[in-house]
This record gives sequence, C-alpha cells and structure tokens, in this order.
Amino acid sequence: MAGVTVSLAQFGACEDKLDNLRRIQDYAQKAKEFGVSMLFLPEYSMFYAKMNRRSRNVQAAETLDGPFVSALSQMARRYGLWITAGMYERTDNLPYNTVVVMAADGTLRGVHRKQRLYDAFGYRESDECRAGERPFQPVDTPVGRLGLITCYELRFPALAAAQKQAGAEVLLVPAGWADGANKVLHWRTLLCARAIENSIPVLGVDQYSQACFIGHSAAFAADGQMLGALEKGEGLLTITI
Repeated sequence: MAGVTVSLAQFGACEDKLDNLRRIQDYAQKAKEFGVSMLFLPEYSMFYAKMNRRSRNVQAAETLDGPFVSALSQMARRYGLWITAGMYERTDNLPYNTVVVMAADGTLRGVHRKQRLYDAFGYRESDECRAGERPFQPVDTPVGRLGLITCYELRFPALAAAQKQAGAEVLLVPAGWADGANKVLHWRTLLCARAIENSIPVLGVDQYSQACFIGHSAAFAADGQMLGALEKGEGLLTITI
C-alpha cells in the first residue's frame, strides 16, 4: 500500500480526560489538514496518573462503549481519519492497558490488550493493570494490514514476528517508553530491528513527559531506513509509507 500518508502524535497525557481529548482533537484537525489517512496516538492517551496509579487507573477506566471511545468515534467520522489510541479498559478488577483501532466511519475495528506488562527495570505494571489474554488480530486499514504490539512488548521479537505471521503488513507500537539510561537507544534500536527482522514498516509513537517518557517517536521502513522521527517535546510526525 505505497503512498499512504499517516501521522504519529507525540504528547504527554494527564489525569484530565477531557483535556486529553481536546489535545487529541487538535492533532486530528492538523492531521486532516495534512491530508493523512490515519492518526496514531500513544499508549495511555486517555489518561495517565503519575501517582497512586493502581487506584487512579481503576477509577479512570472505561468500557469500550464509554465516553473516550465514543469521542474517538465522533472524531474519526468528523475528520475522515482512522484513529488509534491507548486507554484503560474497565474490568471487574484491575483494568486492561488497551489500544483501540477506530475506522474513519467511526466503527471500532480492533482492540489490543497488552499481554506483556512492564515488570522490569524496577517497575511492576502488573500491580496496576491486568494482562491481556491473546495477541492482536491484524486488521485491514488504508496503510495495509495493521499489526499492533504495545510498548514493552517491543522487547520480545516473537511478538512482532507473530503479527507478521498473522498477516501484518505494517506494525504499530504505541508506547509510554520510560525515561532512563540508554532508553532512547533501546527504543530506536528495537523499532529498527523489528522492521528489518520482519521486512515490514514499523511505526513507534511515544508519549513525551519530562523525566517520565522519552518521546523520540520514529518510523522505519522494512529495510530499516528511517522514514521520520521526532525528538523531545510534543509534536506531529507525518510520513508517507
């Protein structure tokens, strides 16, 4: 599917869900002005709490027919865009760390519940989220058949390979990649490696928050060539695949 233009929106979500939605809408409007077909947003786009995350995540979590997904559906129809975004999905216990894929007609086309939680580098995401039970099923989109893994799952080559084996032609990696020593090196290297290993473009869209998430969203072609990248700060990366 050569010649399809897409945008990756790098921003730092907060605890105010309405404010996050306003910022997402601003990116959707800009993406529409650039003539893109798809807008990719990071992990946690709906809500992110820096403290008391277990209790705050449970309180903030929504169902797939709740206000956040409904707002994304309206935006998708209004701007004629496919939109992907991360959220906390309500369950009877801890929420799932979920990414939704919304078509331009406003219908929900895909859901990925993060399976490999970030229990690493001294952190335990499993204390605040519930692990998903199955991998994402790639879906047909304007950019081709889209596969999806979330953040820490990038560190497991078999998960990306399974998406390719399931038919993915492009791999999306929404993230809240934690700041730390050599984390930019890890992020960029792994995005590029997953592209080369599987011979598919890989799109990494990250949150940015000083001393929390690194930003540095980037896209790599199937041969490992960088198609575009952001550094620190918030912004919109628009590329053509």
